[in-house]
Amino acid sequence: MHNRQVEKRVGRAEKAAADLGIAFDAHSVRKALAFRWGPYLLRLRRVLVAFVVLGITAVVTYGPACRPGGILDAGPVSCGSYSAYVLGPGGDPRTAGALVCISVVLVFVWSLWRADHIARCYEPLYPLLSLLSASGDLVGMAESHYTDAGRLRKKVRRVGLPLREVAGDAASAFGAGRAIRKELVSHVRLVETAFTQAADELMRDREGAARKLGLLAATAASSIAVDRFQEKLPEALLPSEESGEGSLAPDRVDGLRLAKACMWSVLCVTLFSLLLAWLGAPAELMAPLAILAFPVAVYVLLAARHGLNEASRLTRSISAFFSSGPPL
Repeated sequence: MHNRQVEKRVGRAEKAAADLGIAFDAHSVRKALAFRWGPYLLRLRRVLVAFVVLGITAVVTYGPACRPGGILDAGPVSCGSYSAYVLGPGGDPRTAGALVCISVVLVFVWSLWRADHIARCYEPLYPLLSLLSASGDLVGMAESHYTDAGRLRKKVRRVGLPLREVAGDAASAFGAGRAIRKELVSHVRLVETAFTQAADELMRDREGAARKLGLLAATAASSIAVDRFQEKLPEALLPSEESGEGSLAPDRVDGLRLAKACMWSVLCVTLFSLLLAWLGAPAELMAPLAILAFPVAVYVLLAARHGLNEASRLTRSISAFFSSGPPL
């Protein structure tokens, strides 16, 4: 299933590159997108950690809930055993095991269907392949409309964040120092500027801009596939340093990271609050717990994805926003 999904995306991109008459290293891209167990094991670890946290929560709350007058006051009916306490009266312990197994299988099938079993440094390949295919489709249209160009412009926006993240991923994977990391980030900014400037031409010259975007996408994908992270685009396709400074908005990338972490934090806190409510916890207890758990969950999610330093910087921006002074 993974290889089929990869071949479908690479095949469309290869056809688009042939139609546009540009070079595209499809063999290296296929090799880079080969199946790997590492990403699935990381997702599996998160699923198992979630079940462990739920199990520890059940063990910790079992005593107070089943003690007469306890803070959770679950009642004596469901306190015959841990399984009855967690699963309800008459609950079978095998149900929890079956739930874990089903979750593991679903995560595996979902990741296979999305073809997510690839190394983190190669994650920008998918949006680049999609952009290349869309560029070929636009050029191949007998009569294109502004809505077609608008859809292509949206695909350009989806390229920026993965390209920025791969700079940090590559630096971490190769143990690069601060100077190399800064060089990677600076190069990615110029690459993103090149995509943005080409997309800005869609309104004036639809076909020419689409061909330029296809060239940029094919070149960047071919470079990333052979681990040329410091030279995703050659100098001839990069804008000048001066033109790249004003057109980028790093705060938008920070905003996307914060929004994603806050969304998952709200979801986790809501699910945990629903669990406590099902156990009979009073609102006086859940409200302060939710307020405390939200920033903690945001920080943990950011730290797991972007590292402790980046998580500290982003969470400070949240506290600055809610403070009396302006954000720093």
